[in-house]
Amino acid sequence: MFQHLRRTALDAARWDELITQAPNGLIYALSWYLDIVSPDWEALVRVEDGRYVAGLPLPVRRKFGLRYLQQPPFAQQLGLFARQPPTPADWQQVGQQLRRFRFITRYAFNTGNSDQPGLDQLGLPGAWSLTYHLPLARPYEVLRAGYRPTRRRRTRQAEQSAPRPELTTDVEALARLFADNTAGRIYGVGGESYEYPLLRALHAAAAAQAGSLPELGAIWQVRAAGTGLGAEPGAPGAMLLLWRFRGQLTYLFGSSSPAGRAQHAATALLDGIIRHYAGQPDLTLDFEAPPVPDLVRFYASFGAVPVRFWTVTLEGLPWPLRQLRAARAALYRRLRPRPPGQQ
Repeated sequence: MFQHLRRTALDAARWDELITQAPNGLIYALSWYLDIVSPDWEALVRVEDGRYVAGLPLPVRRKFGLRYLQQPPFAQQLGLFARQPPTPADWQQVGQQLRRFRFITRYAFNTGNSDQPGLDQLGLPGAWSLTYHLPLARPYEVLRAGYRPTRRRRTRQAEQSAPRPELTTDVEALARLFADNTAGRIYGVGGESYEYPLLRALHAAAAAQAGSLPELGAIWQVRAAGTGLGAEPGAPGAMLLLWRFRGQLTYLFGSSSPAGRAQHAATALLDGIIRHYAGQPDLTLDFEAPPVPDLVRFYASFGAVPVRFWTVTLEGLPWPLRQLRAARAALYRRLRPRPPGQQ
């Protein structure tokens, strides 16, 4: 039987042991990670012989006196993590516990849950989402041969125009690059009021974990050569933050400058990462692809394949709160900034 525990009642050491040992364990579900992106998180936990044998993080938010679930930023997937495959009865219990929340804006289960029997026992409305995975066990030459022809051509061009990828610890440069070149094209980015402090906190926490979890977090960059597009020689042309946890590399956050795009710096960056990690068995690059067609095509061009995960919602708010929420959403759509070219 699953217990519903508040964060203060959870044993972080036992929780992290479960996430680390579960076959589908993800960095997003570690206690220190959730403490940053969802400070009021709770969990469903099953305990046997003093061990946590299954658990599901609950990213709880509060508004108007209402407790609800909302997928946190920088955590594409959560879901059920278990030492042994969950049974249909387990999924039924999870669904019953989730339906106690009147409102779920969105909750994403992990790709490891997708093909497990019993997922349909949740009894919650949902839909399939996609991310893109590239297994890295094969040699680099084989992986590169799997690029689409256009991407192989861009890779050759990048080798001529862009410097080789390198590691850096400059999280501030990554935040600035995103703020200057990407944030304005995405609705709802809070920037310094929300995402960037979380990014800094996650990077600092990953560095603090480096002794026990080496290579946990790494910032990669390709510097731009001055091209008259506003970039100084040596300025970052493309950067990304990459997590490594167990058998998965996760592309968490990245951006590129106009000069970097002209030099195909993002192509050079991802190709360099694939080259660096190629040939390592049981290692997969997760592009954490958002549902943006241009980005999906870009990631797929490296030979990545779609992998599905299940997301659920629940709209059980009382009528007055539903009306207030709809009014707030309509006001936000009217006032939000529009991307360049849509003014």
